[in-house]
Amino acid sequence: MAEQRINPTPSSGQQIVDWLIYSEAPDLVQARRGHLLASVLLLIELLNLIGFAALVSFGSQGLNVGIARLLFVGSLVFSALWLGVFIMNRRGITAYAGVALALILLAFNLMLVQVLGPLSPNALMLIVPIIIAGFFAPPEASMLVALIAALGYLGLNLEANPKYFGALFSAGGSGQTLAVYANIIFVAAIAWLFSRNTKQTIDESRHMSQLLVTQREDLEQRLLFQTRQLQATTAVARAVAGSRDLDKLLEDIVRLVSETFGYYHVQVFLVDEEENYAILRQSTGVVGQQLLERGHRLPVGSLSVIGQVTADGHPVIAGDTDSDFVHRRNELLPNTRSEMAVPLLIGERVIGALDLQSIEPNAFAEEMMPTFQALADQLAIAIQNARLFEQAEQNLRELRELSRDVSQRSWAEFLAEARDDEKHYSYGPESKGMQLHRSRVVERVLSAGALIASTGKDGRQTFLAAPIVVRNEVVGVLGVEPENSREWTQDDLQMLQSIAERTALAIENARLYIQAQRAAERESLINEIASRLQRAPSLAMLLETATHELAEALGTENVYAEISVDKPMGHSRKEIGDEQARVIDKDEARLNGEVPQTGTSEEARA
Repeated sequence: MAEQRINPTPSSGQQIVDWLIYSEAPDLVQARRGHLLASVLLLIELLNLIGFAALVSFGSQGLNVGIARLLFVGSLVFSALWLGVFIMNRRGITAYAGVALALILLAFNLMLVQVLGPLSPNALMLIVPIIIAGFFAPPEASMLVALIAALGYLGLNLEANPKYFGALFSAGGSGQTLAVYANIIFVAAIAWLFSRNTKQTIDESRHMSQLLVTQREDLEQRLLFQTRQLQATTAVARAVAGSRDLDKLLEDIVRLVSETFGYYHVQVFLVDEEENYAILRQSTGVVGQQLLERGHRLPVGSLSVIGQVTADGHPVIAGDTDSDFVHRRNELLPNTRSEMAVPLLIGERVIGALDLQSIEPNAFAEEMMPTFQALADQLAIAIQNARLFEQAEQNLRELRELSRDVSQRSWAEFLAEARDDEKHYSYGPESKGMQLHRSRVVERVLSAGALIASTGKDGRQTFLAAPIVVRNEVVGVLGVEPENSREWTQDDLQMLQSIAERTALAIENARLYIQAQRAAERESLINEIASRLQRAPSLAMLLETATHELAEALGTENVYAEISVDKPMGHSRKEIGDEQARVIDKDEARLNGEVPQTGTSEEARA
C-alpha cells in the first residue's frame, strides 16, 4: 500500500521561532532575506544581553569605571536601536533594516576601537558592518559603510597620534593599520560584488516570476475563453443535433451562433449539386432576409472568403476588411470589419460554409479555429442527417404511392374478375329500405376511411360500420345494423374495429392466394397449349390447334390465325383501298361496341 505523507504539526518552540523570524516581505526572496536578517539580529542581541549580564554580575572589576559605565549605557542604547531595526525588518523593510544595522554596528565598533585604541586587534571588527551591509543592503550601502569605517578609523588614528601620516609612511611605519585599511577595502569590494550579483539575481528572479505570473494569467484567460467557447459550441451542437427539418435546422444554427457568440452577422452557405456555387441558405436579421430574397450566392473558388473556403476546404480569416483582399465587401453589411468562414465538411467533401462577421478588426484569432471547426463539423453532420432524413421521407412517400398504386390496380383486377354475388354478404334479412340505407353508409365509410356510427331519429345509434383497410387503401366495409335502436359501447366499437382489421388481413391473403392460383392455372394452360402446338405435324394442324385452344381458353367462338408475308403490317388506307378500309373500320367499331353489328357474315368475313 502506498505511503501517505502527513505534514506534522509544528511544535510550540517551532511556532515561537517562526514568529520571531517572520517578515512581511512582498515576495519569497525578500522574505528569506528577512528571515536571515532576523536570525542575525537575534544572535547579536543575544550576545549583547550576555555582555550586559556579565557587566551586571561582575561589575567593573578589571575595567576603568568610565569604560564600564560607557559599556553599560551603550548596551542599553544598542538594545533600543536593535528593537527599531527588528521592527523594520519584520515590516518587510529588509534593505533599510540592513543599512541601519550596519551603521549601528559600525558606530559601536568605532566607539570600542576608540576606547581600546586604534592599534588594538579589535580594529578588524570594522569589517563586520561592511559584511552586514553587503548581505542585507543595496550594493551602494556596502561601499558607503566601508568609506565611513575607513574615515572613522583614520579619525581615531589622527586623534591618538597627530603625526599619524608621518609615522604611517615612514620606514618603520605601522603595518597593522595598513592591514586594517586593506581588509576594509577588500571586504568592501567583495561585499559590493556579492550585493550587486545578489540584487541582479533577485531582479532576474523577480522578472522571471513576473513573466511566469503574466504567462499564467494569459493562459488562464485563454483557457477561460476556450472553455466558454467550448461550452457555447457544445450548447449549439446539442440544440441542433436532433433537428430533422433542414430549413428549421439552418435557422436554429444562425440564431444560436449569433446569440451565443454575439457576432455582428452569421450565415450559412451550402454548395449546389454541381459544386459551382455556394448558395446562401440562412442568414441573420433583416439584411439576411434581403440577401435570401435576392438569391445571394458566390462562385466556388472566387476571390471571396466563402469562395476560398468552399474551394479549398480550409478555414479563412479576413482580419481587417479594409486591407484584406480576400474579403468581398457587401453593401448590405457595411459595419463588417473582420470575417471568418469555416468549411462544413462530410469526410473530404465540402458541403458548405459557416460565415461569421464582426464589427471589430482582428476579432478572430488563429487559436479560435479548432473550436469553430469542431462546431462546423457537428453542424455539417446535423445538416447531412437532415438531408438524408428528407431524402428518406421522400423515398418513403414514393414507395407508399407506388405501393398504393400497385394495391389499387391489383384490387381493381381482382374485383373485376370476381362475381357480383362474391363482393358482398349480409347476415340476416334485408329490406329495400335497409339496403338503400346501407349503401349510403357504405359510401360514407369508403370516402372517410374511418369507423362511423349512424344515429336514429330518437338519438340512438342504429348503424355501426368500420372500413376494411389493406395497405392504407379502403377496400370494403364491415357493418352492423340491428333491428332496433341500440346504444353502442366502447367495447363494441373496439371489437368491430379489431374484426375489420383481421378481416382486411384475411382478405388480402385470400386475394394473393387466389391471384397466385389463377396465375398458376394460366401458366399451366399456356404450357399445355404450347405442348400441344409443338406436337402438331403440319402448319395447318398447328394453326387449327392454336385457334381451337385459344377459343376454349378465352371462351369465344371467333378466333383466327393467318401466316402471310405478302403484305407487311402497317398498310396505309391508300394501299388497301377505300372500300376495304371502310369494312375494317366497321369491324373495329363493332368490336368496340360503337355501332350495331348488322350485315351478312360474308361482309364481316370480307
